[in-house]
Amino acid sequence: MVSGLASNKHTSDFVSKNLPNAAVALGATGLTVSQAGFGGYRIQAGIAHHADALEYALRSGINLIDTSTNYGDGASETLIGEVLGRLIGDGQLDRRAVVVISKVGYLQGQNLTLAKEREQAGRPFKDVVPYGKGISHCIHPDFIEDQLTRSLARLRLTQLDGYLLHNTEYFLDHAHKKGRSAASARREFDERIAAAFEQLEREVRAERIGFYGVSANTFPAGADDPEFTSLAQLWEIAASISARHHFKVVQMPFNLVERGAATVPNQPGGETVLAFARYKDLGVLINRPLNAFDGNHLVRLADLPLVRGCSENEIIASVRAVSPVSYT
Repeated sequence: MVSGLASNKHTSDFVSKNLPNAAVALGATGLTVSQAGFGGYRIQAGIAHHADALEYALRSGINLIDTSTNYGDGASETLIGEVLGRLIGDGQLDRRAVVVISKVGYLQGQNLTLAKEREQAGRPFKDVVPYGKGISHCIHPDFIEDQLTRSLARLRLTQLDGYLLHNTEYFLDHAHKKGRSAASARREFDERIAAAFEQLEREVRAERIGFYGVSANTFPAGADDPEFTSLAQLWEIAASISARHHFKVVQMPFNLVERGAATVPNQPGGETVLAFARYKDLGVLINRPLNAFDGNHLVRLADLPLVRGCSENEIIASVRAVSPVSYT
């Protein structure tokens, strides 16, 4: 197990040395990160070129790693732990220079099996939200504590820099489909978020994480969307728990097609979610920078036959001309 957290000085020194023109502050965390991070969505232990890719990224100056408990059914965290453990153990990398972030919320694969075993034993996880075949969701404090323990073990770390609640909008989606009133669903949603934030504050005090946040695909949605996640409301919940809370990072989609984060004024004061995040000095992580949902379809932007100098309308037309991959 590797001990410690990323530090202000070491992250700044690392990125400044390797990528001096691509270093940014991660909000109020005090940490400096590379503008491009390494996403762990499709990597897993046991695949050599996945390990090679992560090592290459780290050696090239990327010092931000983003993963989740459900990526590869835990195998993404395992791979990251193996690579970090080897490079840090060999003295080729300083733990304090790397920001490692994971996420919690999904019950699928081995987590779903675990949940069923606990239910049979008479100690089920509470507040589980069914989402789809083989997938449920949970942000109950007991689940967060359990999953963080497993994440740390797979990552071979005693402390995780950041831990994010993953796709919290699943509760709102489920409530809407069940016909619950928006007001009732929002009240319970806020209560669940508050309980989760309180648990995450306990994890900070226990020195198992440095900060926490939320990853939500509906941060940029219109305020009237049943699944809309209000960043302003999350901020109010965190502030009600502690004036010195550790809610410091958010994650959302933003790309050439999904531009709502910068164009939809969905916060109470009429700001966009990105403007509100900047005002509160929240670190912002972008997921789906090179993929995009156009309606109900996923388009891989990196595959588009675009040419330099394309207008905005030409880009959108090119996206919609690509045979889309249906998202189910």
